[in-house]
Amino acid sequence: MSKEKAQPKPLTETEYKALAEFRYQIRKFLRHMEEHARELGQNPQQYQVLLAIEGLPSGARPMISTLAERMQLNHNSMVELVDRCEERGLIRRARSGADRRQVELVITADGHAILRKLANGARQELRTIGPSMAEALQSLLEELHLPKSGAENGRQRLGKAKKTSQESSEQ
Repeated sequence: MSKEKAQPKPLTETEYKALAEFRYQIRKFLRHMEEHARELGQNPQQYQVLLAIEGLPSGARPMISTLAERMQLNHNSMVELVDRCEERGLIRRARSGADRRQVELVITADGHAILRKLANGARQELRTIGPSMAEALQSLLEELHLPKSGAENGRQRLGKAKKTSQESSEQ
């Protein structure tokens, strides 16, 4: 006898609405960031590369494979994107100090300057739409009866990364 998987319960109209609202809020934020990047003469994906490198979790190394996973791109696409960032002087490749056979990605001074401008734009936009994004996520979690404990774990991970970043900048 084969065991059949139980079919998931269909979503309710309210759940669909909560899911759609959450997606809308995310897309609204992302669209704003894409436009802001273009206003500064940048390709939005290049900003994402800079942000992915700067915001890596503690212990993660800024390698193409790591960024491909973080940005959800295949390896070849990530290589092309890194090549374009390097051509624009936003990043450079450097041999890893831990393993000279590996290449890590380093943000240049120009890359940091652009990242600061774009990240400040993100912070400003989040001050405006952050509450509605949080409300949409909260509503979705409640409608789908999902635990909220994951948010605390995420804050703890970010806090550890923030401390590590602050500690290294103090040295």
